[in-house]
Amino acid sequence: MTHMYKQDRSRRTIDIVYVTAHVDVTQTPFCVAVDHSRSRIVVAIRGTISMQDILTDLNAEAEIIPISKPREDWLGHKGMVQAAVYIRNKLKEEGILKEAIEKSTEGMKGDEEAGFQGEGQGAYPLVLVGHSLGAGTAVILAILMREEFPDLEAFVYSPPGGLLSLSAAKYTQEFCTSVILGKDVVARIGLSQMEVLRADLLNVLTRSRETKVE
Repeated sequence: MTHMYKQDRSRRTIDIVYVTAHVDVTQTPFCVAVDHSRSRIVVAIRGTISMQDILTDLNAEAEIIPISKPREDWLGHKGMVQAAVYIRNKLKEEGILKEAIEKSTEGMKGDEEAGFQGEGQGAYPLVLVGHSLGAGTAVILAILMREEFPDLEAFVYSPPGGLLSLSAAKYTQEFCTSVILGKDVVARIGLSQMEVLRADLLNVLTRSRETKVE
């Protein structure tokens, strides 16, 4: 499903280039917009809502991030790596990102004609945003796309714990900003923590003198 809103350029609004609510395991809903007020192309990725999203979350084994020259020490959450690859392929194969770039170029020309000062020649920079599952997917998508868009940025809210290996996480410090509210458990729990919790629960149940139904 694609929506295109054409509004008065002098109002410096937003063109929504693409929106999809399609969801499946490792196929996460997202949208693409051109924000003329901030001169950015934005890819926003939805967080966990459906059962398919939960199954993507639970697919938490490590997988090598498939950049052009893969590194064995760059590992990511398997479900979110696959979701990021799905979105990257959609953006490229269906011409979604190309359309957004064309819209941003038109916007820059309109700025020049209206007397606005832009940030230089070419298209607007790319910004990726997401929450929870969408946050983890956005981080990995940023890694995948940074070779082509070296000036991209990612702003992610409550990214899951255990998302990346240490070396990959250090690499993202250059272009990713994570926001975590208070004691949010999502950002502090990963597969290893779940395994420890499982072992602790089994230990308590084994040693407990109370019946399991009380």
